[in-house]
Amino acid sequence: MLSSESVSAPKRPRRSFMAPPRIGTHNGTFHCDEALACALLRLLPEYQDAEIVRTRDPEKLASCDIVVDVGGEYDPQRHRYDHHQRSFTETMSSLCPGKPWQTKLSSAGLVYLHFGHKLLAQLLGTTEDNDVVGVLYDKAGFQRAMDLVREEFLQRLDFYQHSWLPARALVEEALAQRLQVDPSGEIVELAKGGCPWKEHLYHLESTLCPPVAIAFVIYTDQAGQWRVQCVPKEPHSFQSRLPLPEPWRGLRDETLDQVSGIPGCIFVHASGFIGGHRTREGALSMARATLAQRPCLPRVPQ
Repeated sequence: MLSSESVSAPKRPRRSFMAPPRIGTHNGTFHCDEALACALLRLLPEYQDAEIVRTRDPEKLASCDIVVDVGGEYDPQRHRYDHHQRSFTETMSSLCPGKPWQTKLSSAGLVYLHFGHKLLAQLLGTTEDNDVVGVLYDKAGFQRAMDLVREEFLQRLDFYQHSWLPARALVEEALAQRLQVDPSGEIVELAKGGCPWKEHLYHLESTLCPPVAIAFVIYTDQAGQWRVQCVPKEPHSFQSRLPLPEPWRGLRDETLDQVSGIPGCIFVHASGFIGGHRTREGALSMARATLAQRPCLPRVPQ
């Protein structure tokens, strides 16, 4: 286990009682290195509310409590953790004799080196000198952590590029064509299933201000069957603007056909937020029947 002298985190400069600490890093293109460094620091109580200051201005960086991946200096006593300077050659092994890792440390690696024991102790609810902290410090392996973050970042970027961003055009087109789907204007049909539509729908509603809020979205699933999904009242809400009728909820197949009066139904979720039908017309009928059972839907909040 690392000695307390080799990894103890220096005290940060005192600031105003009301001012949150400031973590400085560079602006412009961001990388996993400084992103992980900032994320690790924010897991610590003293930095959980820290402001992230992205700049290369030396004066602004000088006002920060801690600076990572920028500034051209490594000085743990002053909480400066850059690795880009030509003079920097430190590794986990060089800074912590006995450790086998000899890859030159990144800024996030320096943060893990100096704050890792404290961070793990905090997360585990124990003290830094607990043997478990030392074991997990080595087991976690900073490089493995970097690999995990890198993989997750690349997967998320791929999702945003190939799914989330193209979905906006699909949702915008669906809104433009909604009156052709149903005269109420409260049902939209997505051309492709699996489209991440919710965030785009809320944004486009607030921008376009349609006369009535969208209540239902219909689309095909991977099996080629149709879904009718209720729009939540707000992002991340489990409450629908207009859920499918209570008597339908939790029913399937023939039982649902009989209760709804719509042949070809597959299911309705117990909460009423989504249902399935074998055909497009059947999914539309489920949405229309639900609309018919309530007086009116409120306007989109302005």
